[in-house]
Amino acid sequence: MQRSSAPCLLAAALAAVLVLPAPAALAYWQWRDANGHMVYSDVPPSTAATRILRAPGRHAGEFQPVQATQPADAATPAPAPAKASAKPTAPTPEEAFQKRREASLKAAAEEARRETEAAERAVRCAQLRNYATGLQQGMRAAVAGPDGSLQHLNSEQRQAEILKTSANLEKHCN
Repeated sequence: MQRSSAPCLLAAALAAVLVLPAPAALAYWQWRDANGHMVYSDVPPSTAATRILRAPGRHAGEFQPVQATQPADAATPAPAPAKASAKPTAPTPEEAFQKRREASLKAAAEEARRETEAAERAVRCAQLRNYATGLQQGMRAAVAGPDGSLQHLNSEQRQAEILKTSANLEKHCN
């Protein structure tokens, strides 16, 4: 009977290992307490921990936690206030990154504005060329009169409109 239960136990153990999620098994803290005992927990250690051996998201190995505050020695004098004539300190990598990012965003916004203006100009120029072509081919054209009614162009008005349109094309669309 022992012989037939061994494969079942082996299969059950393998299934239990496969069912456990891997990240949950690795998300724990490991450290030695002040008495030298090994401690495992899912919460970080208090300040009584002497050596942290494992932390979630970090590689295994010994490391010391960063102290939140530095102990102040009475023998160590306080740093002197910075003088106004002192050279400015170099920007931190984060500040330098933010400055480069801001400059990049400004440049991208300026380029987008220029592209939009160029596209709008191209549309206006195409409309103006179409209008000039229509005038030159003798298509009927009308302008709004002072009372809002349409007044068809006579030959003199058409020539004046052609000259005006040609001047606008040369000025804005070349």
